[in-house]
Amino acid sequence: MKTQITQELEKLSIPKENILTNEPMKKHTSFKIGGPAEYFIKAEDKEQTIEVIKFAKQNQIPLTILGNGSNLLVLDDGIEGIVLQIKNENLQITTNKEDVEITVGSGYKIAKLGHKLCEKEITGFEELSAIPGTIGGAIYMNAGAYGKEIKDVVTSVKCLDKEGNEKEFSNEEMQLGYRTSRFKDKKYIIIEAKLKLQ
Repeated sequence: MKTQITQELEKLSIPKENILTNEPMKKHTSFKIGGPAEYFIKAEDKEQTIEVIKFAKQNQIPLTILGNGSNLLVLDDGIEGIVLQIKNENLQITTNKEDVEITVGSGYKIAKLGHKLCEKEITGFEELSAIPGTIGGAIYMNAGAYGKEIKDVVTSVKCLDKEGNEKEFSNEEMQLGYRTSRFKDKKYIIIEAKLKLQ
């Protein structure tokens, strides 16, 4: 059965090297512990993410979403089904007078984005730039540091539901509170965010 599922997964548009079986999760978490993921897939863009979501639903396979694996504890028994790591790292910077709009993929690492913005002399993200993890993970838990939270700079996000349909939420609709958001119910998968900086 597992061989058949692997063969079906390899028919998707995802590169074969991004589809792994019995992958140790200790390779993908900051704590460096955890048993194997039955199937481990890296999705590099929205289209690949949608493919995996639909595949998991059609085949009734449990689906777990992973960002950078920061502060994630995985049992020694591992994770049943598909672990989907969102690696979407697109980045677009648009300047409008004093404001700067950043469109960034949810898989973009926060520290990497902080360095990029610093190089371009864009401010408003400094306090957040040392947070471990990705943009998607930061929004998921409304991460914060030094008196600033991601809710202070994010204006909207694009998500996918468990059927692969796209949905956009404004800052208010995200229900961002202290280390929480509407995304904690796991009904939506964050794929892209817009940030407003200076």
